[in-house]
Amino acid sequence: MKKILTIIIIGILTMGLFSFLKKEKKTESNKNLAILGMVLLEDPNSFDLKRTINELKTKWKLKVNENDADAEAAVLVVEDYNVAIATIPAAIPNKEVEKNAEYNYLWENGVTESSEHKAHIVLSLMNAGKNPVQENLLYSKIASAVINNSKAIGIYIGGRSLVLKKDFYQANVEMMSEEDLPLYNWIYFGLRKENGKQSIYTYGLADFGKMEMEIVESENSIEELDEMMFNLAHYVVAHDVMLKDGETIGISAEQKLKISVSKGKFLEGNTLKIKY
Repeated sequence: MKKILTIIIIGILTMGLFSFLKKEKKTESNKNLAILGMVLLEDPNSFDLKRTINELKTKWKLKVNENDADAEAAVLVVEDYNVAIATIPAAIPNKEVEKNAEYNYLWENGVTESSEHKAHIVLSLMNAGKNPVQENLLYSKIASAVINNSKAIGIYIGGRSLVLKKDFYQANVEMMSEEDLPLYNWIYFGLRKENGKQSIYTYGLADFGKMEMEIVESENSIEELDEMMFNLAHYVVAHDVMLKDGETIGISAEQKLKISVSKGKFLEGNTLKIKY
């Protein structure tokens, strides 16, 4: 099994894992076959797999088959999913994490602090694509357990352009439920300010089979835009809603925000524009 896992990891790296994780603009439904991220480590030898598995079993009450597992590389069967965990004793190359951290405003000093990672754990839920919400909830539990049982700085989910500090990520996991999804752990909310007006867009809704959304050149404050977009994104993900051109939406019975579909302002392809 170790040989097979090694081949898998080498294959991933050969195919360009790091370039794959770089921010690629996506706007349409994309049912991934894997959920992939990297836990950033300050100590390359700090990961404790046994304690991680114990946390999955005791805290989260998950079924875990650990027959093919050791501290350096493991393929676990968690519930009905294959989970690959591999410790790479080196920093992520080409300053990729630091470059993405520049745009992740939720991690103060993120560029400096993320640059201090000396190793990383590749964490992949490999046979996803059936139920994105349940699979991302499961991934969050596994990632949280890995972070708790290593000297982690944070987590990098390159396919969604997320670089999140450990404490922030863990706080969201502790509060999450099927009714209260930890969207800041799952979706990047991009903020822009131009010509005295504010804009916001999502990056990651495509992984849930939804079209990305934008609010462009609004008179509302950044805080108001962030709250509105979070609520809209939470609604479409939690309730599996497909918004359409010409419809309206709001967070109250009285509010009716117009929806249109057009070429993205901050993303390639078409996006849902919310008039707010």
